[in-house]
Amino acid sequence: MAASKRSVHRPPAEDRQPVASAPLPSLLSILRDLPDGDTVAYAMVRGVLGSLDASLAIIYAARSDGVTADLVGSFGVGPTETRIYSVVTADMHLPGAETFRTGVEKFLPAAKVAEEYPLAAPFFEALPARGDIGFVPLIHRGAPIGFLVLGFAGAVQRTWEARAMLDAVADATALWAIAESHRNGEARTWEGTTPPLEFTSRQRTILVHMREGMSTRDIAALLGYSPATIKADITALGKLLGAHGRADVLAKAKRAGL
Repeated sequence: MAASKRSVHRPPAEDRQPVASAPLPSLLSILRDLPDGDTVAYAMVRGVLGSLDASLAIIYAARSDGVTADLVGSFGVGPTETRIYSVVTADMHLPGAETFRTGVEKFLPAAKVAEEYPLAAPFFEALPARGDIGFVPLIHRGAPIGFLVLGFAGAVQRTWEARAMLDAVADATALWAIAESHRNGEARTWEGTTPPLEFTSRQRTILVHMREGMSTRDIAALLGYSPATIKADITALGKLLGAHGRADVLAKAKRAGL
């Protein structure tokens, strides 16, 4: 499913395929009681999106600053991933961050996500299901207030039923996110102690000197750190970028816009 805005051309009513009646009311019934985010994500995967072979769901909700989004619910991913990607900002080179920034959804194969977005590679390369990954904005009054990351066992078919189902899930989740933020007061500010996935200024400086061909020892001497510290920074860069080896770090950092 190619990237497109949520406001798509809708066919005449007589050409539309009916959406399955049971899963959507079930999801709305669950959301009515304002459950926690993990329960909402579970209801998506095991319920309303089951007919599309969904395998994972992650919910991000925007803070009041409009540029930071917190992971507020997930199903189908491990604790390490939810910790590393618990906070994203709109300017990060991640497909979900782009969807959050622009309000435009993306559907890409998991392998292509890992290839084109190095920051996301460690997560998407580890997925057991290698189907499509959807990044769907949560829209309220014409503006993104968060986004969904949806994983599928295979390619998502471009049918009207699938389109209507995804729109309904996004719209319902947006209303849940708004109600949840009101219940908790100022939205997501209590999550502010978790740093976003980003590079430190020293790591960025190290990247510059690596591009100049400097050795680890030379960089350490120039910056006034031990070689072990610089080596640890390079290792951390590799993990963030999903890179293996110095040359791969440089190549993927360039593709990530660093």
